[in-house]
Amino acid sequence: MRETAVIKAEDSRFRACSADPSSFGRDLAALGRDHRTVFDEHMGALLVLRHRDVSAALRDHSTFSTSFYGVGPMAQMMIAHGGEEHTRQRRIHNRFFSPAASARYAARVVPVAERVFGKLDGRDRAELVDDVFARYPMEVFLELLGIPGSLNDQGLDWVRAIVKWAGSPMNEELVAPGHRAFDELRAYAAELVAAERRDPGHSLLGEIVRAHLEEGGFSVEACTVAVVSLLLGGLETTIQMLSATISSLLLNPDALREAMANPASRDAAVDEAFRWANPSAGLYRLVMSDAEVGGTPVAAGQMVYVAIAAAHFDEDAYPRPEVFDLGRRGGHLGFGLGPHYCVGAPLARIEVRAALDALLDRFPRIRLAGPLEFRYGARGFVQHGTEEVPVLLS
Repeated sequence: MRETAVIKAEDSRFRACSADPSSFGRDLAALGRDHRTVFDEHMGALLVLRHRDVSAALRDHSTFSTSFYGVGPMAQMMIAHGGEEHTRQRRIHNRFFSPAASARYAARVVPVAERVFGKLDGRDRAELVDDVFARYPMEVFLELLGIPGSLNDQGLDWVRAIVKWAGSPMNEELVAPGHRAFDELRAYAAELVAAERRDPGHSLLGEIVRAHLEEGGFSVEACTVAVVSLLLGGLETTIQMLSATISSLLLNPDALREAMANPASRDAAVDEAFRWANPSAGLYRLVMSDAEVGGTPVAAGQMVYVAIAAAHFDEDAYPRPEVFDLGRRGGHLGFGLGPHYCVGAPLARIEVRAALDALLDRFPRIRLAGPLEFRYGARGFVQHGTEEVPVLLS
């Protein structure tokens, strides 16, 4: 085995910015053509760079574990567990994201998208992230959970504080506000769950309560954890999915024209943007026993970073990966793979597609009003994204 290559902190691709979101994945994949793994000093972990190695690590939860989430705000959530407890929680979550339930959610999300993006009517230009993207996912959750709209700003503040704490649990400046926000959000959600328990409806909250009751695992605490985990996992990720999808289309005029003319192509646009613009840059995993990944030995207790962005530009998995191709087959790894595949993926797809329809159908001449800037850590979260998408609407 060859000696592991090392990337100095100052040279890490995770510290760079670019107007082209695909350059992040392209640069990492270029590194991966020479090295299946490298140690990145800035990330503090071994980067796993090739598609087959990333896929294998994501599937092998017994070796490459998410158990490090067992400390902090996510300790009771599904992502922190493996084995029987993970299987039990997964089975419950799958019930309230069943095809029938998801179809009901879609019918309620479309009017929310029309309302939110309708606020842009009559304007010549907008900055999409602050003007609409940042609020849209919360408004969707408020509608689906049956929560008063007055929670919107407070809910966003809670989630931002908690996710920042979860992303940097050793940063003392983030611990206290994050902990306080988590306690307040959990208490608020617990009141909603207790009220819903008396008469479960067909809202997302009702489906959560009903799923726990039917699986024999109901408690106010368990349902509250499910609600909080959806809020933590479904807000900022959806904002960056929206930014990635719209930006990818605006940067690829042929694809934009196709999406405008043929709405049936828009689901493909969402999937290809998740690959090409890389909102899910990668995932940390804790090595549970001495193993080998990408030909490199890794010791128990070591952290590795499975670089999904690099895998998305691996030529062995995606022919001509630099091309944004609405006809591409083969999917992406943006929602993960294996036992921890994102349970909220059906809702995320519904949200982004509804937003895409509302925006493109309303503004057929939409175009960029200035350059974009994509970087890892945008908006203070551990994702690859942008803080602004300035556009001309008319």
